[in-house]
Amino acid sequence: MVSLHALCCGLPALALIAAAASGAAAGSVLLPDIFVQFHEFMHGQEIWILVLSAALVGVGGYLEWAARRTHRHGFPWLFALSAACFVANVAIIAVHRA
Repeated sequence: MVSLHALCCGLPALALIAAAASGAAAGSVLLPDIFVQFHEFMHGQEIWILVLSAALVGVGGYLEWAARRTHRHGFPWLFALSAACFVANVAIIAVHRA
C-alpha cells in the first residue's frame, strides 16, 4: 500500500512541482533553456500522469477493500490520503488549465 501511495501521489506531485519549478525558472536568464522545454513536456504529460494516478488509486482501493473483507482494521488513513492527493492533483491541474 505504501508503494502504491508513493506512486499515485508522489508521481503527480513530483511532476507538478517540477513543472512549477521549471515555469518559475523559465523567466530567469541564468538558467538554461532546458527548463522551458521540460516545463512544456510536463504540461503535455499531465493527463497521462492523472490517468496513471487514477488507476493506482483504484487498485489501492480494491486492495484495501479486499483486505478489509476478512479483517477489520481501523480507518484506512493511507488510502484516504491517497484519494485526497488525487483529488488535489485533479483540482490543481483543472485550475491551471483554466
